[in-house]
Amino acid sequence: MRAAPRAASASPPDQAASNASGRLPATRRLRSPAQFVAVTSDPQALRAGRRWLSIAGRVLADGGEVPVRFGFTASRRHARRAVDRNAAKRVLREAARRHLEELDAAADRRSVDIVLRLKAAVPDRAALARRAWKQALRAEADALLADLARRLRGAEALR
Repeated sequence: MRAAPRAASASPPDQAASNASGRLPATRRLRSPAQFVAVTSDPQALRAGRRWLSIAGRVLADGGEVPVRFGFTASRRHARRAVDRNAAKRVLREAARRHLEELDAAADRRSVDIVLRLKAAVPDRAALARRAWKQALRAEADALLADLARRLRGAEALR
């Protein structure tokens, strides 16, 4: 038996994401291992870290097609279960989507590749509830991305 067609939602979806589906487009993501290595091994990359996360941002002088691209890593060493690795990357992607416009504006016609990396082990469920861990991870990601945007705007003044 066929179901009745769904009615349109009374409230429009939040359009703060980078596209209609709310996903980070493929052009905004670092895809190959070589791209990740280029960012993490660059001695001039902008770097910062917190308890659970570290960030590296590589500024390229030429303005490429896309001003800001993101990469996310969560290794098995720090998150044994795939569920935890995926949850961490999901939280990081959401933070990146929320800061995308701010970082695009701060990039100012330059290309910036950013890698967010889980750098500490996921706590045991007894030590910290999963929801509290995700909130702390999101707060760290927001703080690191806002700090990177400030540093990029400061680098504009130095040019």
